[in-house]
Amino acid sequence: MKIFTIPLLVVLIGIHSVFTFAQQNDTLEMQRNKNGKIILARFQPSNARRFTDGSRFLRKILAAKGSHEFRLAMETTDELGFLHQRYNQFYMGIKVENAEYLMHGRNGMIETVNGEYPDIDTLSASPRINELAAFTKANDYVGAKKYKWQDAALEKLIKETKKDPEATYYPKGELVFAIGSLKRSSRYVLSWKFIISSLVPENEQIIYVNATNGEIIADVPLLCNINIACTAQTRYSGTQNITGDTFAGGNRLREIRNTTAGNTANIVTLNIQNGFIYANAVDFANNTTNFTNGNWPTFNQNQPALDVHWGIERVLDYWATVHQRNSINGLGLQATNYVHYNDPNSPAGWPNNAQWDGNGMAMRFGDGDGTTFNPLVSIDITSHELGHGINQFTANLTPGTTESGALNEGFSDMWGASVENWAAPNKQTWLIGEEIFATSTFNCIRNLQNPKSSTASEGKHPNTYHGQFWDNNGEPHNNSTVLSHWFYLVSQGGSGTNDNSNNYNVTAIGINNARRIAFRALSVYLGANSGYNDARTQTINAARDLFCDNSKEVAAVTNAWYAVGVGAAHAGTVPSIAGTEPVCTSQTFTVQNPIAGSTPTWSSANSNGLAINANSGNATRMNNFNGQVVITANIANNGCATFVSKSVRVGNYLPTGSSGYQSNCSGTTYNILNTSLSATCSANTQINFSDTVQLSV
Repeated sequence: MKIFTIPLLVVLIGIHSVFTFAQQNDTLEMQRNKNGKIILARFQPSNARRFTDGSRFLRKILAAKGSHEFRLAMETTDELGFLHQRYNQFYMGIKVENAEYLMHGRNGMIETVNGEYPDIDTLSASPRINELAAFTKANDYVGAKKYKWQDAALEKLIKETKKDPEATYYPKGELVFAIGSLKRSSRYVLSWKFIISSLVPENEQIIYVNATNGEIIADVPLLCNINIACTAQTRYSGTQNITGDTFAGGNRLREIRNTTAGNTANIVTLNIQNGFIYANAVDFANNTTNFTNGNWPTFNQNQPALDVHWGIERVLDYWATVHQRNSINGLGLQATNYVHYNDPNSPAGWPNNAQWDGNGMAMRFGDGDGTTFNPLVSIDITSHELGHGINQFTANLTPGTTESGALNEGFSDMWGASVENWAAPNKQTWLIGEEIFATSTFNCIRNLQNPKSSTASEGKHPNTYHGQFWDNNGEPHNNSTVLSHWFYLVSQGGSGTNDNSNNYNVTAIGINNARRIAFRALSVYLGANSGYNDARTQTINAARDLFCDNSKEVAAVTNAWYAVGVGAAHAGTVPSIAGTEPVCTSQTFTVQNPIAGSTPTWSSANSNGLAINANSGNATRMNNFNGQVVITANIANNGCATFVSKSVRVGNYLPTGSSGYQSNCSGTTYNILNTSLSATCSANTQINFSDTVQLSV
């Protein structure tokens, strides 16, 4: 009997745990992929699901088998009090590449989980070729003339940059389970992973080698760029205040930035002298503090460096001010910029690109050809490149031809627009690179407002998922505009018909709220393999966190995704303000479709004309005021808040262009239909016009 009792007890305990974690009646939402695996679940807070038991919870809810485990990789707490944990999946002790699961919640309780759980239980964990043999295969595949670990100056530099005496460019192999994208396979195979840093030609890439037969199965680029042949010099930001530092040779383009956290986010802008070897870069120096024409001997050839240095200053200011983020990695990582970058061994067009180097942790800017493009150093492009670094230290959306690569590029364009709007609102927010062209043929690289524009240098882009101009080969810059156009619609609103013949209507919530939602999704919800459907789900979750469920912000995010062909339109109701007008003496306003559990707090934009009780919503006309006043209800619940506003008529006032029956406080009713006549009427007169009239009473 004892032989059977112990296994039976184990089975019963297992069944009880599954019930405790997954079978409660407080599940708010459950989404599964085509294989039936859970990709999203939301719950009411419960002590039965706690972060302290996170790994075991994931095993149970995902029905993971004994050889699988989930290891905590990152944990952060945000400004709303949410705890976010990011877990990596391991099988037989080996990491499953880019397989991540995320947890979110408050007060120690798990409220949301999302991620990808691939079923790879049939794979072997024993390599048939060793690390050295796999490394030889990877090197043969890259075929570089020289590698960075063969250069003593670069080896010294990477140790200084990473503040690690053991740092090196020499690749260390790691056994992982990876997908063979070069083989157009969706199967995970045991692989050796190497980061190969070549010097001639200069490149950074991850190479995956099949650990069974030595085949190269995947090649992931680590140099993110905006994928155009040349770059542009900005001539439109005028004279700006910048910060440099002094040294033995005078003054140079370097800045040490102190943050409120006591960390530094230094900026170093260097002259790579029309080359590509970082160790050969020198300072941009001047013997005065005036880096202007006539006061800087090398101004004509080195002006792009000033645009880069000022631009990166403003980019870091944006991230610190708007998102409370300390530089690229959130911990004060130095922003290193190489200007006059040129690698003649690179494929056509690369020498003229602006790029983010994800291994060397640097940005580099080429000089363009002067015919089509000037140096690409405008503020939206510096923002775009630094945005790739932000991605690397948050969701780490994988570059390349998958949807994650398109999202990676789309988010960078969104940051380009956001920073430009914040730092230089007089510029064209929704055009990327509008200032860089040496020809009048083009007016942008990509157009976020109208992706199908024929004046974009990259050509026409899609505004609908898998719609017209969608690249079926997955070119990431081309397919990125579905995301960046979604961002435009959330910010600015819009209506129309998409490529799916779906009529849409999106109410704007403004760029400030849109970028808060976007960054929350990127930083706490999305993962390496996320695609467009994940982006929809997680931006909606982010909007719920910030503005409450069924808020106008959630509706705008959802409807904008519907507009670009991802998911359904918003089906819920959003709060609005109800109350009779005009306010002659006093009137009580209420919130229709209120958020459950919320109590509105009221305010008036003109309390001298219309005062409103903050708690009751009772509004009182003041000083015989005649006109319009905007009232606002702040609807807050459990840490989220949304604002609803309404323009209210007060006293004897009829807005210009009004239609229908309108009453004033003298008892007169006006029936206004359309436009053109003018009339003066006495009180207590019933009037009916077939044309709109401008009335004064």
